[in-house]
Amino acid sequence: MDLRVDGYLSQTFGSEGAEQYFTRLLRGFNSRLLQPISSQEWPGAFFITTPAVQNAPHSIQINGQPAWLLDYHMRHIGTVVPQFIWRPVNPSDAQRYANSSLNMPIFFVHHNRVTLGLHLIMAAAGDCTTLLGAGNAAPVGDCSTTYVRIKWPGYDDWSKQIMTRDQTSAHSTITLEKLAKRVANAVCHFLDVGANGIKKNHVILIGLVHVSQGSWQPILQLDRYNITRSPYVPDFSRAPNEQSASYPRMLA
Repeated sequence: MDLRVDGYLSQTFGSEGAEQYFTRLLRGFNSRLLQPISSQEWPGAFFITTPAVQNAPHSIQINGQPAWLLDYHMRHIGTVVPQFIWRPVNPSDAQRYANSSLNMPIFFVHHNRVTLGLHLIMAAAGDCTTLLGAGNAAPVGDCSTTYVRIKWPGYDDWSKQIMTRDQTSAHSTITLEKLAKRVANAVCHFLDVGANGIKKNHVILIGLVHVSQGSWQPILQLDRYNITRSPYVPDFSRAPNEQSASYPRMLA
């Protein structure tokens, strides 16, 4: 398995976009030097032990070393939705974007540690009974709200703010299953208003990527192969107007 080819982040943002993201996530570490390792406990997962991630607890220990979950090998069940990496337009926001620390990606893994992702409609209804760590606090950092952002080529940029703290007197961080439900409902809203032809019952919520302070992009996959693409492989780290190809819309 090759992280830069087979991982969900490379499949979503393109290889160059994923490398840029890894470099930002790991605070300047040269992503080309990454040597992800695997674990029999988590089939298909990419873990790293070096560099140590300072702003997140490790996922497991491998050979006595703390290891962090970085990505997953793409499941061959359907098309992964391509996206551009979201960046702020305002110069002052762009400066904060460049300097802000990022949280580790979130993947919605089931108890068996093999099944990955939640069907959008089921997650939106709160049906997350098999989600690993469903009742744990969602690892979204110290924030009370955040934006779910989608930059799907062929559609208008879209965002929706969601609450990341509960309504108790303690205002605790919401659980992972609550996060999945709120993100799934946000994506359903995008599909209702923006993505003509995409049916919600064909969309799987794989995970979330922290792309900037207060901004997360969902990793989405269809349960079928429904897109025709040119041989050109886009660099989704760049702005759409810098691309030299047009992107067809997916049709369900």
